[in-house]
Amino acid sequence: MASLKLYLDDCTYSKRLRQMLLEAGHQVVTPFDAGIPGANDSDHFEYARLHQLVILTKDADDFEELHRHHPAHAGILAICEEADRSKNMSYNDIVRAIGNLVSAQVSITNHFYVLTHWRW
Repeated sequence: MASLKLYLDDCTYSKRLRQMLLEAGHQVVTPFDAGIPGANDSDHFEYARLHQLVILTKDADDFEELHRHHPAHAGILAICEEADRSKNMSYNDIVRAIGNLVSAQVSITNHFYVLTHWRW
């Protein structure tokens, strides 16, 4: 499987998810690695864009807006959360959905994907 260069924004970062993504063969950069923990979404977006990193975020609305205004980027993968937490994606679901997206060989560059649609 091909690997992605991922950027986990503040709301998505966890040590466990980072480790699982690394074990799946992806490269992972965090806000701590970038020196911008706690920054606003536009700063995270710009960092990822400049470093050609695919953003993994739970701030779907904010990043979809950034995508509309700045469509040239490495890609955005959004994790949408539900009020009913039992419907939310687990870390395993997230890693599997990213794998499904990569395996489908769709273009990620300059696209915004909701990972829930890739969970199967």
